[in-house]
Amino acid sequence: MRFLGSIHLAVGLLLVAFVGGFYTDFKANQLHHQSMRIQLGLERMLRLNQGLTSVIAMAVLEKNSLRAASYQSLQIEFDATMQEVLQLTQTMTLAGDVLALSQEQQALRTVESRVFDLMRQEKWPDAYQVLLASDYGMALKLYEINSEAAVGALSIELTNTAREHDQLRKLTLSLRLVAILLLLWAGWRYSVRLQTELAEQLRLRVALAQANTELEDKVQQRTQALEEVNHQLEVLSVTDALTRLANRRRFDAVWLDEWQRALRQATPLAVIMLDVDHFKAYNDHYGHQQGDECLRRVGEVLLTTLRRAGELVARYGGEEFVVVLPGTSVIHAMAVAESIRANIQAAGIAHAHSGVAAVVTVSLGVAVGIPTQGDARDALVHAADAALYRAKDQGRNRVVLSDIDRGKGTPRMRASTDRPSSITASA
Repeated sequence: MRFLGSIHLAVGLLLVAFVGGFYTDFKANQLHHQSMRIQLGLERMLRLNQGLTSVIAMAVLEKNSLRAASYQSLQIEFDATMQEVLQLTQTMTLAGDVLALSQEQQALRTVESRVFDLMRQEKWPDAYQVLLASDYGMALKLYEINSEAAVGALSIELTNTAREHDQLRKLTLSLRLVAILLLLWAGWRYSVRLQTELAEQLRLRVALAQANTELEDKVQQRTQALEEVNHQLEVLSVTDALTRLANRRRFDAVWLDEWQRALRQATPLAVIMLDVDHFKAYNDHYGHQQGDECLRRVGEVLLTTLRRAGELVARYGGEEFVVVLPGTSVIHAMAVAESIRANIQAAGIAHAHSGVAAVVTVSLGVAVGIPTQGDARDALVHAADAALYRAKDQGRNRVVLSDIDRGKGTPRMRASTDRPSSITASA
């Protein structure tokens, strides 16, 4: 990323600028202290040289060698100062001037050594003549001039060095400025990019939320559709395809629930088994398609006849149907069975080969009882089925009530207490 490269470059420039600035300041400070020491050394050398000349001159003029007693100490101090100045100016252009001063100083000391020899021999006029000689005076004058020139050269060199350091300092300041500008530019670019990325993230978040919402809606729709399909499949799994009544599977489940409820609550439970009279003759005469239509018509009559909640009518198999009546007395169960028989006959479904009537009729068996512990769950169904066969044996198109008090496989079941005196009804 470009702004990252700019940040790295800016940091590098800042490091270079700070290091360069620190080095420049350090060198300038070091040079300043060095120049101060050189200048002081040159001035001390000039003063000491004048002291040496003055001491030896006074001794000669007064013809008193004791006046030159301090010459040796001044000479030692001068030599030490000279060595210090030579060391300080080794790396400077001023080194040549200082070396020249040293050589001139040696020439002066040589003349002064001759004067000391003459003084020890007490040849004072000769010593005086040596001091007044033009060579010594000229050397002394040149030394003073060169000392002042060295100080001036030192000032010029310091000025030039200060100018160079100032330019280097300006360069480091420029580098700092460039680095700061680069950092500002990189920060601005980063801010712009960050805002762009945040906007893109917000857009993606909104798009993702919208997609999730759409997906949830689709999932909910698919789930609802699947639930509807499952419900339809469940309904179809317990519905007879021909008559649209409950099938045998549905009957078995409902019968189990109602049997256990009646057993638990000690309430009566009724079941009606019915069969279409001479249905095989109907199929043989009218054909199976018409036979299917006949069964559909019978199913419609059964649905319209049963009106109480909780009652169930199911196709038991073939042309046989079953009705479950929870909490129903014998009188009501018989009345329902008779209504079914009468309504089917009144439907007027033609049956030319019935042998009972000119229309379709049914035979019905009714069983009512209160289940007790130990009774078989299908005891009432078998009792109603046995009553149905007795109805057929008695001529069909009639309702027969099972007498469960007489046994027939149900010795422990208690009969309902409101059973009518007659158990057979004919058309």
